Amino acid sequence: MNQPEPRSRLSVGIQWASRVSTIGLEFALPPLMGAGLDRWWGTSPLATLIGAVLGFAVGMMHLLRIAREGSRL
Repeated sequence: MNQPEPRSRLSVGIQWASRVSTIGLEFALPPLMGAGLDRWWGTSPLATLIGAVLGFAVGMMHLLRIAREGSRL
């Protein structure tokens, strides 16, 4: 039973643009922050690697949550 979306197309588009931007930042910011910490602390790639793993995990959890919401429709 697909009912028409009660919101305008513009608001749906803005919501999806926000989701995509958020996921991109979730993947990109932790490794960048880790690289900054590595520079500041002088630890070679340690914080960058931790940031990359953390960013990947958080980004994937968000993607899976969005996919799960879409499968319920």
